[in-house]
Amino acid sequence: MRLFIAAELPEPMLEALAETTALLRSSVHGRFVASDSLHVTLAFLGNVSSYRIDDIADAIEAGCIDLLAARATLGQLGSFGKRSRATLWQGFDDVGPLVRAANNVRNELRKRDFTFDAKKFLPHVTLMRNADLSSGELPAPVIASGFIESVTLFSSDLSGTRPVYEPLHTTVLKKR
Repeated sequence: MRLFIAAELPEPMLEALAETTALLRSSVHGRFVASDSLHVTLAFLGNVSSYRIDDIADAIEAGCIDLLAARATLGQLGSFGKRSRATLWQGFDDVGPLVRAANNVRNELRKRDFTFDAKKFLPHVTLMRNADLSSGELPAPVIASGFIESVTLFSSDLSGTRPVYEPLHTTVLKKR
């Protein structure tokens, strides 16, 4: 199974991301991420045997045990890759809580001998892939805040016309 762990986004952020996507549609060509697929990836595990799902769930629980639901605010747009085939994303203003969540979960995964994409964590929500950013400036993104209240293990099925994410385990963070 192709697996990843993500922080799920609250409704006000999802609405703002939908508005930003609508602005981008008129000025940027590329492949947009479906609105029901928006999230912040904390750790991408790739292909993992299904018998290890319980171990991953334990790692998420242990990594989140001391985390509180945290307020986050969407920030500016950014990109990875070449300007003609970029991944376009929206970041966050205060990355501290998301960095703590990612670090905690990643540390627990390491303790259980899981491998994952270990490049430096940059909290962001991917909005587009294969975006052509060579034409100039991007619109200002819509900004919103909300509480990150859960961390979820997802399976990712890439066999169809677009990725399908299925939640396998969710840890709800403690309320303040």
